Amino acid sequence: MGTTTFAVFASTLLAAPAAQAAYVPLKSQVTSEEKDGRIHAVYESYDFNLRPEDVSIRIRKKGVDQVLDTVRIADRCAPESDCWDDKFLSEPVTLPELGVYTMDVVVREGQPDEFVYPDRGVLNYGLAPRLTVAGDRQWISYDSRLVKVSGTLVAEDPNTREVKPFAGAALAYSTRTGSMGSRLWTDEKGRFTESLSFSEHNTDTEIDFRFGTAKEQIVLPFRKQEMKLRMDTPLGTVNAPYGSDVPVKGKLTRIADDGTEKPLSGHDVVIDHQKTVVTRKDGTFSTGHTVRHRETVKVAPRASGWFSTQPVHFFEVAKSPMTSEFTSVKAGVDKYRKVTLTGKLGVSKGSYPEGTSAVIAVEHSTNGKTWSAVETFTAKYGSAFTRSPAKKGSAGSHWRLRHTGASLTSTSFKLGRKSTELVNDDMTPEGVRKGKMLTAKGSLIQKSGSSWKSFPKQTVRIYFKAATKGATWKKMGTAKTLSNGTFSKKFTAKQDGTWQIRYVDTPSTHYADHGREDYIDVR
Repeated sequence: MGTTTFAVFASTLLAAPAAQAAYVPLKSQVTSEEKDGRIHAVYESYDFNLRPEDVSIRIRKKGVDQVLDTVRIADRCAPESDCWDDKFLSEPVTLPELGVYTMDVVVREGQPDEFVYPDRGVLNYGLAPRLTVAGDRQWISYDSRLVKVSGTLVAEDPNTREVKPFAGAALAYSTRTGSMGSRLWTDEKGRFTESLSFSEHNTDTEIDFRFGTAKEQIVLPFRKQEMKLRMDTPLGTVNAPYGSDVPVKGKLTRIADDGTEKPLSGHDVVIDHQKTVVTRKDGTFSTGHTVRHRETVKVAPRASGWFSTQPVHFFEVAKSPMTSEFTSVKAGVDKYRKVTLTGKLGVSKGSYPEGTSAVIAVEHSTNGKTWSAVETFTAKYGSAFTRSPAKKGSAGSHWRLRHTGASLTSTSFKLGRKSTELVNDDMTPEGVRKGKMLTAKGSLIQKSGSSWKSFPKQTVRIYFKAATKGATWKKMGTAKTLSNGTFSKKFTAKQDGTWQIRYVDTPSTHYADHGREDYIDVR
């Protein structure tokens, strides 16, 4: 952002009153200036068809119609000049008191084609302005990124020469590099405050504050802190199987402005120029490095302008053998179609650092030939694992595990059960008087090949949940399916609520099934 001046200009696109001449946008600008102990309006000409002698300035309080003073442009433009980009001072201005006023530009005042351009600029009515500025930090650093600047502006009242607070004044501030700049407004006591934010890309900074002839500067040196890297692992040469992820752990700290060592949180640490991990609140970080060949691996925090040093750590990776293996792998599917695989990841020979892991894929196939991953998980070497993917079991499909970093798959397992279904399940009658009988009935069928058949000699459960708040399901009784798969069971109606029939007492060859929920109104 470039340096900004203290003058304030209103928009040029203002509608003219109906009684005035046709509106012509005014490009010329008006400000104010102190000269020889008096305040003058300054007219800066940017209109070819308008000469300074055609202009007068009306001065009033912002938002108040009463004109306090009207001045003509005292400086003259040479007759042969177009007056473009020249500045012309008005007659001295006389106003009731020190303060900030607004100026209206009047073109050809008193003539038939008179035109008034209201609020064209600000007039600062005060002599010999004086600034005081201070910051709540003495330097810029990682600990001092936000600097609160405060100060005061005073000036002499042109009428009494008494020094007073300059209220409502706009002063400008900017850095020498132009990277920061804006305006500040004083309050009724001439005070101002601003919070300045700095980044790691800043350097020693000089901030200039200006109001008219008054100037003040704050110098903020840029202090870099020392960054420290402490590695927990790896510390020497790494021996691990091909495709495994060896743990990379450590901690970043910094020497703070007060001289104490503090955690460096939220900072990037780059491993081998490829993987980036962010430090935690306590400055620690942890990730893995995939072992594939003999190499030297670099661990380094991201370079930052806040810090004077960039510590680096190197570790060696030895030649990695293909020794990963799965052991004790088992798989099964329960009556609710939940598939579970268990096993252990290890090596056939050799060693690995504690915490070494690998990404394992759970794969599924309908024919045992074409496989697709349904999910992945991280398994640690030397530790047993249990995994149940979201994908449910079917009548018969194949499952296995695959080490994603190496050419290794487990034994495959064909898992499946027969599907069952509760059909025509019902509680009758729907509306019943208290003390009368209710009947739970329906049929249980099982899938055999591509067709469905009755499922005799099976136990179904009947559950009830009262309509009262907080009620839970309660088992009310059981029924046996007949040779045609049908069943029925009578109950005494006692209260409103929901009934459900469930088949959960299944053999290991079949899946369970739940019937619909049926609400019964007991009158």
